[in-house]
Amino acid sequence: MLDLWLILHFLGVALAVGTGFAMFTLGLSTKDLPPAERVAFMQRASVLSRNGSIGLLFLIVSGVGLLMTRGVDVVMAWGGGMFHVKLTLVAILIGVFGYMQVLLKKFKSGDAAAAARLPMVSKIMLLLGVAIIISAVLAFQ
Repeated sequence: MLDLWLILHFLGVALAVGTGFAMFTLGLSTKDLPPAERVAFMQRASVLSRNGSIGLLFLIVSGVGLLMTRGVDVVMAWGGGMFHVKLTLVAILIGVFGYMQVLLKKFKSGDAAAAARLPMVSKIMLLLGVAIIISAVLAFQ
């Protein structure tokens, strides 16, 4: 069962953080487009956010599975302080993710204010994802 949880966890990382990198790259590649074209393109490209949602779901479910398989006390002791940092960053990421979902819904309906905030929130999500990976590696070396 441990292998299944690990596989799902790594697939979740690939989907969630990969989506962040993909959206960042797409945003950079559209800088030279006229504003109307850029908005239209990014509205279509926002379908990638489904991958991020699926990845986050995999991460949460498999993370809980990993904790239950190995034992919460064992994992907490093994990971130490960096594991607590990772869990804190995950909690923050989930909150920012929820906010991003609200912005995406508004963006798809044409809200210009939401469109203006999305690039910054996307960058924050990407940075949180990378920070979570770093803290996980440092926790379980």
